[in-house]
Amino acid sequence: MSVRIMTVCTGNICRSPYAQLALGHALESVRPGAFEVVSAGTQALIDNPVDPGSASILDAKGIAHDTFAARQISERMLDDIDIVLPLEVAHRKIVLSYSPRHLKRAYTVKELARLLDSADERQPWTERLAGLATPEERWTALPSHLARERGLSRAPEGADDIDDPYRQPQEVFDRMAAEVDAAVERIVAFERQFD
Repeated sequence: MSVRIMTVCTGNICRSPYAQLALGHALESVRPGAFEVVSAGTQALIDNPVDPGSASILDAKGIAHDTFAARQISERMLDDIDIVLPLEVAHRKIVLSYSPRHLKRAYTVKELARLLDSADERQPWTERLAGLATPEERWTALPSHLARERGLSRAPEGADDIDDPYRQPQEVFDRMAAEVDAAVERIVAFERQFD
């Protein structure tokens, strides 16, 4: 059984597909077959492909996106999702309106990376999650640790958001991708330490 992660933004064509595909690609290289990463939008441009601004960055990295089609988030879609990674705090609130039970399992992408780091500084994850051999076990245990860390490690308002590059110049897409990539690197480093 794989760990199911969903990234969420507004239209599901710029930020969340980029985060989905970048994170999925990176996790697959560390734990083949252990993760499934999907995405959805709170006001999805249903069935649209990845926006050209994000697509060009994915192309440059050699990450395929040709089969992608934007989807509207729904309560049913969240049923079997283990961790939700919205791109903004506002999206997290919408996710929780669909599925309040995800309260401890929904973090913005940047927030998850930040909390993984700050929790590790307090007590290394290899100690916290010692004895949990599989990604499923680790990612099931993770939310309770992160919920405590969320209370201890507050970020300034807006610091956990990634700006929407929709209909913006390419440099705004590049900035979005750089922020997502930095968070993905931290998330993947968390998983890699259990080798």
